[in-house]
Amino acid sequence: MNWLLTFVDFSLPMVKNEALLQERLREGDKKALGQLYSDYKAAFLAYFRERVAVGMDIEDLYQDSVIAVYQNYVLNQLQLKKGSVKTYLFAVGKNKLAAKFNASKPYVKEDFLLSQPYVEMDEDQMPMEQQLLLKEFKQLGEKCREMLRLHYYRGLTDKEIVAKTGYKDENTIKSYRSRCLKKLKEAIHGSGK
Repeated sequence: MNWLLTFVDFSLPMVKNEALLQERLREGDKKALGQLYSDYKAAFLAYFRERVAVGMDIEDLYQDSVIAVYQNYVLNQLQLKKGSVKTYLFAVGKNKLAAKFNASKPYVKEDFLLSQPYVEMDEDQMPMEQQLLLKEFKQLGEKCREMLRLHYYRGLTDKEIVAKTGYKDENTIKSYRSRCLKKLKEAIHGSGK
């Protein structure tokens, strides 16, 4: 499964400076890719093994995440203003894991997504629409935010939300979620004027 290693030359010295590493990644430097791959592998694997149920290949998740990070540097000329390459790599891994979770739920331990309600990104790295959405989402009450997270982020059905939250029934969930979504939409449209 370490096919990525066949493309990377580890023979040259590694970069010590984070800014220099990012610069070299933007230039498409394969040695910088090799350093990215080797520097964070152990920590990444340990972190995700604690949070993922048996049956998912964490090595594949790591390789997919490294490739995505590298492509973002090379193709999109990514420049992190806050955080580190490691933080960004872990965020990409969490997003990939969440996407796999939504596609097939058995992979993720139940408490992982509860402890990681969403992945923090530098707001200045987000498109303006996402910045506005995040700003207005944070202004909602905690119950509304949780309701929207459970349904839209975690992909839970109304029946599953009733079981998790103790609300009366599925109709109550639908009604409350609809009101929360309406508040969010109104806040976004009100901010855009």
